[in-house]
Amino acid sequence: MDMCPEFERHEREFQLNVEKFEKVPGTEKIDHSRAVKAYARPAAGKEQPLPSDVRPPAVLLSTLDYLINQIVGEDDLGDSHFFVRDRTRSIRQDFTLQNNRGLEAIQAHEIIARYHILCMHQLCENKGFSDQQEMEQLRKVLTSLQEFYDDMRSEGVPCPNEAEFRAYHMLSHLRDPDMIRQAQRLPMHIFQDPYIQVAAEIHALTRRNNDIRRRAKIQSEASPNFFSRFFKLVAGAPTTYLMACLLEVNFVEIRKGALKAMNKCYLDQHGGFPVDDLVAILGFDDAEECIANCEEYDLALTPDRTAVIFGRKDPVTRRRIFKGASHFRMVSYNMSEVILGMKCGDTN
Repeated sequence: MDMCPEFERHEREFQLNVEKFEKVPGTEKIDHSRAVKAYARPAAGKEQPLPSDVRPPAVLLSTLDYLINQIVGEDDLGDSHFFVRDRTRSIRQDFTLQNNRGLEAIQAHEIIARYHILCMHQLCENKGFSDQQEMEQLRKVLTSLQEFYDDMRSEGVPCPNEAEFRAYHMLSHLRDPDMIRQAQRLPMHIFQDPYIQVAAEIHALTRRNNDIRRRAKIQSEASPNFFSRFFKLVAGAPTTYLMACLLEVNFVEIRKGALKAMNKCYLDQHGGFPVDDLVAILGFDDAEECIANCEEYDLALTPDRTAVIFGRKDPVTRRRIFKGASHFRMVSYNMSEVILGMKCGDTN
């Protein structure tokens, strides 16, 4: 069976709705061997797809293998992102239409989850990229995986990557205090897995008690605000590359909370906090990025710009001055190998 139903291929060619990855080189015609079924958005009154248009699990896995190895692995990630994201949604949709929640669905969803996590890091500075939309799709994939794992356990079928993806699910909900309770209800061999233990420690270290936003999540009043330990753990060996990629979207808020806490604790009579030390503590790429972050929050610098002066007060209100995107540099792996799970090791 083809990666795209025959009717859809002819329909999209007639409607001039063919992506460049599906065209015969040098023409506007569709290459029937490269066309991949597009995601069909549900709509009221829309008929259910014909059984012949729903790809079986073996074809879905081979289609996903083509997308990762031939499109993502050999093309620019940003250039192919919209195409691959749409086609992976279509793959998930076909699994749902068949109510397939077995090992094939788990394998496909695990690969798709790794793809979304990698995109959140690699494309975070690309124009037009939305980390909120990417996180939304990732959470849907991970939620499906949690249900699949529960089904497999009830049937006595082990899933070798369960701990890894349950850890990603925890890290994608850092502001949800219920994640730890859910983890504690897992079987002991899953809960004690290094993936879950590292995720639980990271989850605890990100709790803060100085977020005064109106829509802020539940505060952790007894939180020690261990931001320095958080960045040490992220850069350390226990935290895998994909874990660090997933955590990157939280760096801005964690650094903001850290700078806010330091601004309240230090007095302006001090000579200033060295920028180099702040770079090491908060995991900045370099001094320039650290200085830019401090200036964004209206924190003062010494004349030589080598130290940050915390604790300044407004002369009128006598309140401490704090006006209320960072990038984490990591090694670059072969993208298709990371997504397929061949390289998910250390950040170092």
